[in-house]
Amino acid sequence: MKFIFSMGGLATLNLVIAMAIQWLVLVYIGPGAETDAYFSAQVLTLIPLIILSDILIRVLVPLLTGLAKENLTGAVKALLLQSLFVFIVVAAVLALSASLWVPLLSPGLSGKALDLTIEMAEVMSATLVFGGMTTVLKSAYYAEQRFIYPELSQVIASLAVLLGVFYAIPVYGIVAVAWGAVIRWALWTAMLCKWIDWRVHSVYDRAMTKRVWQRMRALLYGASIYKTGPIIDRYLASLGPVGSISLLTFGNQLYGVFLALTDKVFATPLLSFAAKHRKLGDTSLLWRNYRQKLLLTGTMALVVWAVFALCGQWGLTLLVGYGKFGAEQINMLWQLMVVLGGMLVAGVAGQLASNCLYALGKTSVVVRLAMVNFFICAAIKVVAFNAVGIVGIAIGIVAYQVLNAVCLHIVLVRELKQVSQLP
Repeated sequence: MKFIFSMGGLATLNLVIAMAIQWLVLVYIGPGAETDAYFSAQVLTLIPLIILSDILIRVLVPLLTGLAKENLTGAVKALLLQSLFVFIVVAAVLALSASLWVPLLSPGLSGKALDLTIEMAEVMSATLVFGGMTTVLKSAYYAEQRFIYPELSQVIASLAVLLGVFYAIPVYGIVAVAWGAVIRWALWTAMLCKWIDWRVHSVYDRAMTKRVWQRMRALLYGASIYKTGPIIDRYLASLGPVGSISLLTFGNQLYGVFLALTDKVFATPLLSFAAKHRKLGDTSLLWRNYRQKLLLTGTMALVVWAVFALCGQWGLTLLVGYGKFGAEQINMLWQLMVVLGGMLVAGVAGQLASNCLYALGKTSVVVRLAMVNFFICAAIKVVAFNAVGIVGIAIGIVAYQVLNAVCLHIVLVRELKQVSQLP
């Protein structure tokens, strides 16, 4: 319980700071062409980082868990240098080709908004370099069951950037927020580097690092497809009224705070827990832990959704009902979030089930299910957007989360029954 409160408090603080930066952008500048440009550039540059780092951490934690210190240190050093090279190459390609791919992925942007998106995409491409290093270092901490320091260091980096952005926006405009994202990742990486003592003798396990990249390659193709859902969302939203990208992104991120919190406090520790007990040959505790966390997080998600449906419009008025955020935009944001609330319950269930399957070595199953569900729900998004506008995109987002969570739960129950002879 102490761990949950400590981890939960730090994770919540991190997410509140992240949302405070988005809040500054929307309230100070207002939903419009500039904010659409920022959120487009943010999503389009973060997607490669999300794809690569999400796969990397889920591959690394099970493999690194239980290694002797000298083997763990050697593996982390090797993977850190290798991932640094990979992410530098990806970041350079994205930055140099931004003028080509930004217009294709955000066709509704034009003129100043398009130029601004390209400029910020070039800047934020650098986050991939630091983000990749951070993922490897976090995996090392998680493999040792050390979850607090990575969150604490992120709090420090985020607070520094929030303060800088507060003073920089009036002077440099929204581009300052893009630079703030790069600085935040760089500071966080520097603080996590304290894990490595380069003077200590370490053993380089070539076979283990080879397995890491083999598993990543197996997952990369599928993830590069189903993780691009936000790109489809921004593509469609760019065809809507000005400000649609900003409202959809902000609404998604408000609920994303809750999902990121449950992932850090419940789902990620469950991944390490499941990997440890799988290596010990005992999965009965995993089933019990999974059910307990599913009940707890599912109940929390339902409560949050119900509270927002009842009081959300009043709460949004209190949160953003001043500056350049108008009443009509608040009403649209509330409608989006009432629909998006369905992804809370499905999202937490999917987090827990997928991490359990990753730990059981069923990564290909997770990827195949996600790919099939992605194509089904991409079609739903297009049809619903043409029918009801931007709210239709939210319907498609929820449909994917629900369908994926149900499928993952069914597969996990089947796998645990086969391994543990559960009732």
